[in-house]
Amino acid sequence: MHIFRSAEKEKIEIIAGLLQQAGYRISRIREVENQFTVTARLEGRTGIEDEWERIQGIVQHFDIEVWAIHE
Repeated sequence: MHIFRSAEKEKIEIIAGLLQQAGYRISRIREVENQFTVTARLEGRTGIEDEWERIQGIVQHFDIEVWAIHE
């Protein structure tokens, strides 16, 4: 499971949409202390390295403040 946080809701909405199209289950976007948060869980399995690289690229591109992985 991946958790993304940003002060900009639009960034979180874009990431959620991209990951949903890539087969991830997406939670509702929540706002906590002026930070928008969404979680994404991959349906099925891929190599953890491939998944990490793909998401790292998205996080860097959109300059997301917080990204955490929970297994």
